[in-house]
Amino acid sequence: MKLVLAEKPSVAKTIASFLGAKTRQDGYFEGNDYIITYAVGHLVSLYDMKDYDKDKYSGSWKMNNFPFVPEDKFKFKIDSSKTKQFNTVKKLLNRKDVEYVINATDNDREGELIAFLIFLLAKNKKPVKRILVNEWTPEDITRGIKNLKDEDEMRNLQAAGYTRLITDWLIGINFTSVATLKYGNGKLLNIGRVILPTVKLVYDRDMEILNFVPKTYYEIEGHFKAEAGEYKGKYVKGKESKFDTLEDANKIIASITSETGKILDKKVTMSKEYAPKLFSLTSLQGYITSKYSNFTSDKVLNVCQSLYEGNGKGGYITYPRTDSIFLEESLASKASQTLDKLKVGLEYENKIKFSKTKRVFDSSKVDSHSAIIPTYIIPKSLSKDEQLVYDAIKDRFVANFMPPAEYENTEIKTEVDNCTFLTKGKVLKSKGYLEVYNKEEKNDLLPLVNKDDVVDVLEIKPLTKQTTPPKPYTEDTLLKAMKNCGKNVPEEDTTVLSGYSIGTSATRADVLKKISQVGYVKKKGKSYSITDLGKNLVEIFPVKDLFDVDYTGKLEKSLSDIHKGKYTRKEYLTNIISFIYQNVNIIKQDASKNINTEAYTFDSKTKKFTKTKEKKQKKDVTNTEKEVAISKDSNNKKEVKNGDENQSLGKCPICQGDVLEFDKGFACKNHRECKFVIWKNDKYLSLYKKKVNKTMVKNILKKGETKVKSLTAKNGNKFDATLKYDKNPLDSINIPARFPGRGIHHR
Repeated sequence: MKLVLAEKPSVAKTIASFLGAKTRQDGYFEGNDYIITYAVGHLVSLYDMKDYDKDKYSGSWKMNNFPFVPEDKFKFKIDSSKTKQFNTVKKLLNRKDVEYVINATDNDREGELIAFLIFLLAKNKKPVKRILVNEWTPEDITRGIKNLKDEDEMRNLQAAGYTRLITDWLIGINFTSVATLKYGNGKLLNIGRVILPTVKLVYDRDMEILNFVPKTYYEIEGHFKAEAGEYKGKYVKGKESKFDTLEDANKIIASITSETGKILDKKVTMSKEYAPKLFSLTSLQGYITSKYSNFTSDKVLNVCQSLYEGNGKGGYITYPRTDSIFLEESLASKASQTLDKLKVGLEYENKIKFSKTKRVFDSSKVDSHSAIIPTYIIPKSLSKDEQLVYDAIKDRFVANFMPPAEYENTEIKTEVDNCTFLTKGKVLKSKGYLEVYNKEEKNDLLPLVNKDDVVDVLEIKPLTKQTTPPKPYTEDTLLKAMKNCGKNVPEEDTTVLSGYSIGTSATRADVLKKISQVGYVKKKGKSYSITDLGKNLVEIFPVKDLFDVDYTGKLEKSLSDIHKGKYTRKEYLTNIISFIYQNVNIIKQDASKNINTEAYTFDSKTKKFTKTKEKKQKKDVTNTEKEVAISKDSNNKKEVKNGDENQSLGKCPICQGDVLEFDKGFACKNHRECKFVIWKNDKYLSLYKKKVNKTMVKNILKKGETKVKSLTAKNGNKFDATLKYDKNPLDSINIPARFPGRGIHHR
């Protein structure tokens, strides 16, 4: 038997129907040598902070408990509401007749993470293979089963998913807690890697609008009459048409005294307008939310996911969580097959012609997944919302294989007393792809004139204009700003660094939903604006990097590079943990005005606060064992004092200051700034009745490690150990060994 793990029940049903697993059991399907089971999204989640030490962390948040990074390892638990399905999967994994497992979760970072954590907690020992498909159709499932990937090929994607999970948990639990306690005034402040830069985008736009000072400028308009009719033109000189003052415009108007003008030039050119590019999730969300007020980007994603999964009947669209607007070149035959199915019976069927153009097929511009298109399975019964979204995807796909719309563009230059007036007109000559949308274009018709014709001057007058402020963000424009890290680039521009964004196509909709729910922004009609809470957060919260779109973009880019094998999980998390330690301490020491001077204890169960008088924090070295490869011990809150500055043991590996011996340990003389300290009663050595001595410290400073010989284990056996210094804080965290680069403290 082969065990297939799908991400959701609907996909499991689709796969089961195509593989002939017709017997439905409790939590799985079986038949024809296959067992198809499923997750229900994330069955496994990270421990809550309180799960690590219920006595210490349960019930309330206290400043003294932060920064928090698990001492030993990150731990996971089964989601309490999904225990039954997890146990079903675990039982199936342990069935003796199962030869190997096929991971059929969504083909992305999160899908890989869902399966990885299930296999990890279920202690799976069966070989795992990966089916990679872009759509759940019989053809793709068959092809995927024949071309299963080995799980080793998915390691980098697993590492990227795992790293993203740990990163967001560490940032969320640490900064949400300390920000709430320090600045919350009794209100929970949600702090997140993707939330804050999105709030900052809205804040910045609101500030631009608030501080905008309109500027008045002037133009000159001429009104003319030819034999075939009247028309208007704008005064131009070179490329300029604007005047700073009315006086300057009136000087030009006063110089024009003739009652007739002359057609100086007339140009008629033809132009083509091609169909808009295929949809990415971001552009689809923008298109739908701009057109239909009852849709949010989150709703668009949910409807797309439903169309993708197909509810057991086969998927109707390809994988929706994509940032691409092009198709892989290898998909040409599949696209042609789909087009042949979709065009049958359309009024413009004879104008739809398949061709493999670079406007549609360009592998160099596809990152992980191609653009969203329909599959060859045509749905017969969809909900109203599903039909609307499906039609948008189908129409955009079909339009890209139709002729372009063609326009006749007319440009007339009229000269009066050596002053030139420019007039432009545009007429639709051939609808082309616009037939798909039944769109009526407004023609800007001009009267028929020829070069050197004489026309009457009816009026020359100034026009008063004003510059306008930028428009508030809508769901469409905010999604695009997140995708491009605030850079104003067109959809077709692929020069933006791949993977460099605020969030991913899969997460942005949820972020927009969350920043409204927590009260940082509000939405009126289609426009987003900052709230007082959001404004105060941006202006008071001191960790400015978390608001910086470039910083967040670089984090997302690094996650993308982990997936591509260009960056390691260890390097990434090392930087994150260092960032957390540094900035949590900055918040704790923040004494600026408009900040609470009284501390609050936040009860995570009741969501209420209690004012508490928190003891003044010592500035002595605490929790610094994370900076060195020496385990945490009970002395970490005691002072290191009475050092002998004449007896330097070596140079501090962090700041190059002298390392001295103190009563309780060995520390850099600048340890209050650099945080370098090694305690004599090291927790690990204390287990074997040993202490850290001068010789050990000298070796650590000189060689990076020291040997400790003849330790006695519980069973009486003797063994040697090595203590080593490592700047990497990850070495105090047990990342599962299947990820390369796991650090070791004590050997």
